[in-house]
Amino acid sequence: MTFTNASVTSSTTSVTASVRFQSKLKESKNFGDALVEIFSDLVKLEIVTWVAHEGDTNHSAGNRLKTTINLIDGDIENELGADFLQGSPYAELRGFHELQVEKGTETIANNLKILVDIGQKVTSMLDSEVETSADFSSDRFLSRV
Repeated sequence: MTFTNASVTSSTTSVTASVRFQSKLKESKNFGDALVEIFSDLVKLEIVTWVAHEGDTNHSAGNRLKTTINLIDGDIENELGADFLQGSPYAELRGFHELQVEKGTETIANNLKILVDIGQKVTSMLDSEVETSADFSSDRFLSRV
């Protein structure tokens, strides 16, 4: 018996997120707003625990535990395969799965906090550059009068 625990996934591809980010940035001229726009597509956490029997290459309903969490909306979907019900041969893996979900959620939440902090700092830097540029331009204009 082997079991695997997989992955953090995104609900969109990085190319799509990148295009949306660039479009929002051009539209709003605000880095922070552009980040917030795409965060909702990038914060889907999916944890799958499954029992792979010899020859299995994919997990499917019935032989997996699957939890999908949208960290922005707080939506949580759980799938509990029949192989993991009380009294079933792999029921003890439910505790393992729950621990992985907890760890994954904490990791993603910390990563999002870091991204938000970076976005706020970059936005602040960009805003101060715009203000400095505007002040410099108005000084030059006034000196010509």
